[in-house]
Amino acid sequence: MSGLNIDVNIDKHLNATLVVECPECGHEITHHLKTLTPDSILPCTCGTRIGLSDQHLRRAQSLHTQSIAR
Repeated sequence: MSGLNIDVNIDKHLNATLVVECPECGHEITHHLKTLTPDSILPCTCGTRIGLSDQHLRRAQSLHTQSIAR
């Protein structure tokens, strides 16, 4: 698994938005976590295409679960 910088934002309804930092330019790309599938590609404004593996999505789901358990 690559070392993507991944975070999760939680809204007031406890829905998760995945936040991924572009490894090329540092721009933060956001996408609703529940709509992503393994091998999803997130395009950055700089032209970089960021691929998300099953491991990335499991890590994001784990962050979501930990956040709402607090």
